[in-house]
Amino acid sequence: MKELLLEKLEEVLRKYGYTNKISLERPKDENLGDYATNVAFLLAKGLGRNPMELAGELAKELSYGGIQASALRGFINFTFKEELIREEFRKLLQLGENYYKQDLGKGKRVLVEFVSANPTGPLHLGHGRGAVVGDVISRLLSECGYQVEKEYYINDAGYQVYLLGVSILYRYYQIFGVEDQRLMKLFEEEGYKGEYVVELAQKLKEVHGDKLLNMDQSKAIDIAKDFGVELLLEEIKNTLDYMGVHFDNWQSERSLYEEGLVEKLIEQLKERGLVYEKDGALWFASSQFGDDKDRVVRKSDGYYTYFASDIAYHYLKFQKGYHKAINVWGADHHGYLPRLKAALKALGIPDDWLSVEFVQMVRLFKEGKEVRMSKRAGTFVTLKELLDEVGSDAVRFVFLTKRSDTPLDVDVDILKSNTSENPVFYVQYAHARIRGVFREAKNRYGWDVDTMDFSTYLQKLTEQKEIALMKKTLLFKDEILDACQKLLPHLIVYNLIEISKDFHNYYNHYRIILEDQELTKARLALLKGLQVMLRYGLKLIGVNAPESM
Repeated sequence: MKELLLEKLEEVLRKYGYTNKISLERPKDENLGDYATNVAFLLAKGLGRNPMELAGELAKELSYGGIQASALRGFINFTFKEELIREEFRKLLQLGENYYKQDLGKGKRVLVEFVSANPTGPLHLGHGRGAVVGDVISRLLSECGYQVEKEYYINDAGYQVYLLGVSILYRYYQIFGVEDQRLMKLFEEEGYKGEYVVELAQKLKEVHGDKLLNMDQSKAIDIAKDFGVELLLEEIKNTLDYMGVHFDNWQSERSLYEEGLVEKLIEQLKERGLVYEKDGALWFASSQFGDDKDRVVRKSDGYYTYFASDIAYHYLKFQKGYHKAINVWGADHHGYLPRLKAALKALGIPDDWLSVEFVQMVRLFKEGKEVRMSKRAGTFVTLKELLDEVGSDAVRFVFLTKRSDTPLDVDVDILKSNTSENPVFYVQYAHARIRGVFREAKNRYGWDVDTMDFSTYLQKLTEQKEIALMKKTLLFKDEILDACQKLLPHLIVYNLIEISKDFHNYYNHYRIILEDQELTKARLALLKGLQVMLRYGLKLIGVNAPESM
């Protein structure tokens, strides 16, 4: 629908010499129309005209066919007429889900990197929210014509995985009654305390027996570390699989060092005069590219920083030929972005090549109280625990009920209830209700609604609630495009909830199966289009569309 308006706007505005981008927004007040534009203000400035007079003039030219344009305080508002709504709804019934597919991306390659949690423990709720956001962004981009790959960056190098090795080995020693003061001090100050570390130590004993007791400790830590990373990564993959999140690539940080990519990149920056030595460390001159200060890439002890490998990782992405890279990060990484952007700029990578979406924390509530602790993880509730309690559909849906960059409270009791308070139940029930009506139509009249074409009866729909439902079903296509362009997957959930509310309201006020067979067919056509929209929207966010509930 938006495309129709833009085509007409561009055609008319070319006569006035206006070729800039045109903004179309949905008015907050539905009584003001379906779309509005401020283009008269922008055009009037260049022409030396009064914007209100110009808006009135443009509105007359822009009213055509099924679109009514009107001027209001310099803005031009557009309303779709019923004839156009019915015509477009027929297309939806003919095309099914294909009606919503778009070619914004034109096959451009995009890499979406998300989750990328350190393999040092189970996934927590924040990781889960990031997983859903990244997965649905990927789905949206794919449906809008991009060639998308999903990647998990495994942080299997550095101090945190070293501490995992220390923690496992310390617990391993405990199994054999061995005390080590150095190891104990490090474990108590910085180690991982969760019950899962004890489980890993037990498994380490099952595989290696007592061999690590008589081994050089640094070698024993390496073995414990690699053992733990492998098992925890397998657990992470299983949890993500449980939630329907799958990756095309698993990129190891350690491999960047083993293949010499980090060293090569630092040398490259050195040759450009962008890396210098100070106090025995190597520094990248990131302040020359918009960062607030220069950053260390190799410490005085000879170890590279996480920043160094991160530069190499993103440069590798760029060399692979992706048109765009999208990262989904936890909100605590917000301050990290300027230095990474500075590094990419220094390497000649366009500023808009990398986009980063931030994900805020999730708080869990049960029986009115916040749940903070997990026996297994020690300090946080694991994603697996929430999935076990409420299921994947509820978790995926609820993680998208707010913008990802705002904190989210999740009430387990609501998610387990079969009431309108539970948003996922509310939307899934709308789909199931429609399917139930179709079964009733088959039982009563012998009609197979899925295969029969009732679109010729749409003229029978004259109630305002029916016209509004048709229009919202069609405008969902524009909302998908908006969500894709702005990387805001929560918009899909907002629309699913809103149209489900309108449907339930309609269903409670109007009978669908009537003695009047023509009106019945018209209302079944309405529900058929609505069901396509609900099923497609739920598929976009990776949630099931049930036949019954």
